[in-house]
Amino acid sequence: MKPLTIRDIRRFTGGKMIGQIIGAEPIISAVCTDTRHLSPQSLFICLRGENHDGHQYLSQAVAGGAIAALVDHAPAGFSGNVPMILVPDTRLAMGKLAAAVRKQLRGQVIGVGGSNGKTSTKHLIQAALSSSLHGTISPKSFNNDIGVPLTIFAAEPMQDYLVLEMGTNHPGEMKVLTNIAQPDIAVITNVSAEHLEGLGDLEGVRHEEASIITGLTADGFLIVNGDDAGLLEMTKPFTGRRVTFGFSHTNDLFPTDIHCDATGVRFRVNTSKTELFVPLLGRHTAANALAALAVARRLGVTDQALADGLAHAVGPEMRLNLQHLDKMTILNDAYNANPASMAAALQTLTDWPTAKRRIAILGDMRELGQASHELHQQVGKLAGQSNLDLLICVGIEVQHLAAAAQDAGLDASKIVHVPDSSAAVEALIPRLQAEDLLLIKGSRGMKLEQVITGLTEHNLSAGSKQR
Repeated sequence: MKPLTIRDIRRFTGGKMIGQIIGAEPIISAVCTDTRHLSPQSLFICLRGENHDGHQYLSQAVAGGAIAALVDHAPAGFSGNVPMILVPDTRLAMGKLAAAVRKQLRGQVIGVGGSNGKTSTKHLIQAALSSSLHGTISPKSFNNDIGVPLTIFAAEPMQDYLVLEMGTNHPGEMKVLTNIAQPDIAVITNVSAEHLEGLGDLEGVRHEEASIITGLTADGFLIVNGDDAGLLEMTKPFTGRRVTFGFSHTNDLFPTDIHCDATGVRFRVNTSKTELFVPLLGRHTAANALAALAVARRLGVTDQALADGLAHAVGPEMRLNLQHLDKMTILNDAYNANPASMAAALQTLTDWPTAKRRIAILGDMRELGQASHELHQQVGKLAGQSNLDLLICVGIEVQHLAAAAQDAGLDASKIVHVPDSSAAVEALIPRLQAEDLLLIKGSRGMKLEQVITGLTEHNLSAGSKQR
């Protein structure tokens, strides 16, 4: 971030100064919302949340090096000698400030939205670009109206690119994010049933994800999943350059000769004779890689350079990560879940080359609203047809998944329903066999990664007893 003066911040946010500046005007070189991660010369933004109020930590922020603050009221009893800028809503003001800072960036801003694969696609874009260009991506899942601004503030003004992950769970959120980010390139990975409590139905999801185009710059570039005719219709208002990608051969970019194994995915692009390799799991990785390829070509990266980059890609944690525990193989996809990502994970489990048993530990898919029962049943049908040797359903809504799996032909003796991760571990341990292949997947709130922790602890305990 280029250094900002207090006057700059006031102008960008529309705020008012509380008190007077004594001496030289402070120069702000960083923005922070968490006292645990303060940088020198920081502006501390006092955000309010359900369980916290940043104004309560203002003294701590000043003691840690903050030299100015953005507030929505003058905190009673605060005696720190730092200028404060008063705004009606610090969260909204943070977005305004980020939109202004974004205009300082020389490089291309790439916004990545969609129902599934945003984080993985973000990492693939970074892999495709980083061998030729200098840039950054949003950390972890910094994809809301706090995370996107923080990523913009941390970007170097002269870098070649910035990749922003942009998520949404209620109407209008994507429009807010895209207006802050003002992307030069927008990617929509796909659309599926997600966050239906807020977005209503699949059409509502399409409308919300497609609204990323409202923030595209005048000469912007849209990269959109062309397998979804409804999504293409929703993005028609964007009249600039676009590229479609997906599995259908009607797309501008589509994968052919797809081969998946334990090392990753190999495929060709359209009719090309050159094979690409991506060391991430699952057939869907080929589609995500095509989106990254489209971004790289737009930024002038050669096909050889982007191929080399993709071959060394590193995926995000708990998104079909391959782990080994004793003699077991674990597909850790515990970060989140919706029907489409569940289907992709089950397909990966089914396609996995093994002569041993396949086990799926599936947790509730949350925020699906009134369609939750039906959507869990749809996933249950897929599970029942996936040649599983054991299905452990974790949570409440998965009772519908379990019933549908049995209706689809999975023997009742192979289905176990438990309330939480601890119970899943207890159910698993006596049933495990050497060289089992396990898929673990559920919504973030289910915390199914604790199943792996429990299995690890049991394995260590068992090893100690044997010694």
